[in-house]
Amino acid sequence: MKIAIVTSTFPKSSFDNVPKFVETQVINLKTNFPNLEFYILAPQDNSRETSLNTKYYKQIRFNYFWPKHFQKLTNNGIINQLKQNVLYYFMVPFFVFAELFALIRLVKQEDIDLIYAHWFFPQAVNAFIVSKILNVPFSFTSHSSDLVIVDKKIPILGKLIIRKVCLNAKSISTPSKKIMSLIKEYFSDEEFKKINHHVIPMGINSNNISLDTKKNTNKSVFEILFVGRFAEKKGVEVLIESINFLMQKSISKKIKLKLAGEGEEEKYKHIINKFDLDNVVQFVGYLNEKDKYKAIQAADLIVVPSINSSTGDIEGLPVVVLEGLYCQTAVLASENTNANEIIEDSVNGFIIKNINPYDLAKKLSEIINLDSKIIQEIVNAGSSSVKEFSSKKNSENFYKFLI
Repeated sequence: MKIAIVTSTFPKSSFDNVPKFVETQVINLKTNFPNLEFYILAPQDNSRETSLNTKYYKQIRFNYFWPKHFQKLTNNGIINQLKQNVLYYFMVPFFVFAELFALIRLVKQEDIDLIYAHWFFPQAVNAFIVSKILNVPFSFTSHSSDLVIVDKKIPILGKLIIRKVCLNAKSISTPSKKIMSLIKEYFSDEEFKKINHHVIPMGINSNNISLDTKKNTNKSVFEILFVGRFAEKKGVEVLIESINFLMQKSISKKIKLKLAGEGEEEKYKHIINKFDLDNVVQFVGYLNEKDKYKAIQAADLIVVPSINSSTGDIEGLPVVVLEGLYCQTAVLASENTNANEIIEDSVNGFIIKNINPYDLAKKLSEIINLDSKIIQEIVNAGSSSVKEFSSKKNSENFYKFLI
């Protein structure tokens, strides 16, 4: 079976510093279901990096603007780029139509059996159009609030587009119940029952994780790790400010916060300097998969402090939550991550409901001062709760969703 995956985010190679959760999904599916053939349609960017094909997939890149060095719309997520520079809005129509024509060409040339779109706009919308033109079924995954943003940005017509696409899709999925509930609001109960919908988190590449059985839990420095893009909804600013409050509290260990990722780094460096946290907070840059899993296992606590951004952009369910639990490291996540669908506070991880610097510092202090045996019990429970998101189990869930 030939599947065309159309996405705005996909690494050109193992050296490309972009989120890899779509690639991980494809690798897991191909590993467990070798009869599937994947063709990845993704935008070209302004880098000179060559797109590499692997035994798991073939890449097809499309240009959407000229000169090509201006192709930066997807570099740090489309919503983030639009927020940083309104001139990027000018590129959006070019991107939409370039992707549409490239998808038509791909489906025709490779005789595609199914189109699978990641994100609603423009991928799912274009998949719907191509489906109607070429009579090929399509499915899509909505990762966050992309449908709601379409509704806000395109009054009246936005709702009609959402309904039309969802009602014509072979199947739709979201990474969390929260995101699925946002989609459900556009339909009556009877209509929604007719839609083939699934809640499936993106899963992890557990085949590439080597668990460290000799983890040191008696270190003099308590290491907190953040992994993700430096974007507003990720809550990095809240996390840094919480460390300032935390340093004023009575805690049993020294603190080290490591920030792994790329994006608005200069903005956060200013905050770090403001609070004189240079010796406490460390930027470690983008981590490839191997180094990321090492860093997660070396940390004492993974913090995922996501907020609802000013643009309306929200989380679906960050994969790092699952990775932290699987790697047997304690995880603290804000309720905005929807991790509360998996984590019960102080049972198999930690949840903070009202995310703000002061309350986050209070929660961090409580965790740091917990007895190591209690922490280990919580870590063990967390590890047991994410078995269904392993490479094999997760690919089985997505196979049922697609096929």
